[in-house]
Amino acid sequence: MIWSVISFFNFFVRKRKFCPPFFVCSLSCLFVRRSCAASKMLWKSLIALCVIGAALAEQTPVFLWGANSEAKPSLKTVPQAEFADQLAALLKDHMVVAFEENGLSTKDFLCSNSQSQSCYAQLQGVSPKTYYTSVENPSEALRSVAAKREHNSIDASGRFASPAKCSVGTALFVSFEDDEDTREAVLESHDSAIAAISKQFECKVAYLYLAAPSTAPVVQRRTRRDTAATTGGTMWVSGNQFRMFYTSVSYNRVPFSVNSISIVNGTTPATQFSVKLATADADKSLTFDVVYSDGGYFSLTNVAYAGQTFRSTGIINAPTTFSYACGNLTLETAAANGLYNSLSFNSLQIQAPFSSIYKEGFVFGDSWDCVGFVSPAILMGLMVVVILLVIIFIGICWMMDINTMDRFDDPKGKTITINAGAE
Repeated sequence: MIWSVISFFNFFVRKRKFCPPFFVCSLSCLFVRRSCAASKMLWKSLIALCVIGAALAEQTPVFLWGANSEAKPSLKTVPQAEFADQLAALLKDHMVVAFEENGLSTKDFLCSNSQSQSCYAQLQGVSPKTYYTSVENPSEALRSVAAKREHNSIDASGRFASPAKCSVGTALFVSFEDDEDTREAVLESHDSAIAAISKQFECKVAYLYLAAPSTAPVVQRRTRRDTAATTGGTMWVSGNQFRMFYTSVSYNRVPFSVNSISIVNGTTPATQFSVKLATADADKSLTFDVVYSDGGYFSLTNVAYAGQTFRSTGIINAPTTFSYACGNLTLETAAANGLYNSLSFNSLQIQAPFSSIYKEGFVFGDSWDCVGFVSPAILMGLMVVVILLVIIFIGICWMMDINTMDRFDDPKGKTITINAGAE
């Protein structure tokens, strides 16, 4: 490109049709014009991006209670950064619980039921409270300032899907499991659920009722199904703390029966307790500890029977809202002289909710099966698929490497003559 410009310049100089200063000025004007055009395009692009960003920003109402907050003019939109600074100040000495309502708008706060009563009968009585007509991306503002974030969901009765602990500086995002038809019924049930949840926390909590982001998934309510048969076996229940079912239990393949169950709470009952299944022989009781982890899982540890301790770490564990289920579970002791002692359960199902919202005699939750998702058959199928893909890939590469001839007959040379005679 540069050599072409120089040749063009030398040509016009030799012909003396244009003087060099005039030529230089012409090129300069052309460059300036193109630069101005590029600048205009850049500014137009930036303006378009700003318009798109403003359109994508969500401006939704926010209802805040449980803590003193600064009131804002109703006709003014609160910027995301300003609202984030306000939430950061609350998180210093409060836990913030944000109830995310799908499609929440200012019209919903004027909702009334068939008896002409407000759909938010419970929220009307809270104090102190502040209502913001329009806030820019409130959920994103809370996520940006909260160092610790948790997510949970509640049903219409006000029950958490997993236990929630009160912790200052934590932002808890709560979604709803909708099971109503009309908008009025949904908002009224959510109002009751929020009131029930608000009574469960003992620390300083600031509550937010805001619109769920447009990208947030809608929580669908699942119909609970029976996960295990409760006939033909043994069921042990201890209040709302523990539930266990099995069809048979054996030690070294010799079945034994259990007469009673007893629960002994540890120093922290909310995170650990011990279970004792007594047999006819007082020296051969089945004992184990049930421990709650911060991730919302319960697990069985220190499983012992007849003076033998069985390896169970990482084997029996499940979320507290689920029940651990296993068709055939076998635990073994450490090797002694090359021999193992085994403890086997058939059709075992266990659940420890670790939550006070469960009632006595609760039913099992959805099963968390002990069988892994990836079975040997799946692994063999994946291996065959990988081999076929490798073969296809190599074949395609070979086909793409086929090239035409790089040498042809010279038209100026001697013609190639091929003599063909009949035999």
